[in-house]
Amino acid sequence: MRNPLMTGERVYLRPLEAGDAEVFAQHAAAETETMMHRGREPESPLGLERWIAKLHEQQPPANIELAVCLRDGDQLIGSVGLEDIDWVNRTAETGSWLTLPEYRGRGYGTEAKHLLLEYAFEVLHLHALMSTVWEPNTRSAAALAKQGYRPAGRLRWHDVKDGVYRDLLVFDVTRAEWLAARAAWQASRRQ
Repeated sequence: MRNPLMTGERVYLRPLEAGDAEVFAQHAAAETETMMHRGREPESPLGLERWIAKLHEQQPPANIELAVCLRDGDQLIGSVGLEDIDWVNRTAETGSWLTLPEYRGRGYGTEAKHLLLEYAFEVLHLHALMSTVWEPNTRSAAALAKQGYRPAGRLRWHDVKDGVYRDLLVFDVTRAEWLAARAAWQASRRQ
């Protein structure tokens, strides 16, 4: 493991590195799920490298993006992050992306997100987090429920794909809600 920030059973989180840009660009180019950026944003290693560098310019940071890596083999399989961090009110928005389809639906994303939430609530002492999901992305909405998030609203007609407008679903979670969900998730894994 290189520079681990949070370590789980199968994955660990570390700060993004400039070299991750090339891997993310390759994964984005091979992405087959149309929910990811809806095919509108080409990703280049150069642009991603600038984005990674910019993450580290502001202190305290407005955004924290972390690489999700396998403990076994140190392979980069995605990212999780905190965006629009409000250091006064102790809130932020979370996001996640497993860039390799073979790791989706197998619990890696849930484990990575729990590590991110542990970092947000236990290390940064944030109070509440929110997350948004594009309405057709039912897998992400179900994952948020496993992590303790609850529905908080919807933004109607937020995004268009193939001429059809879809809603953006809004979820939120407090530390207490996450602790209960984490305990239930850990108990289900022991069975």
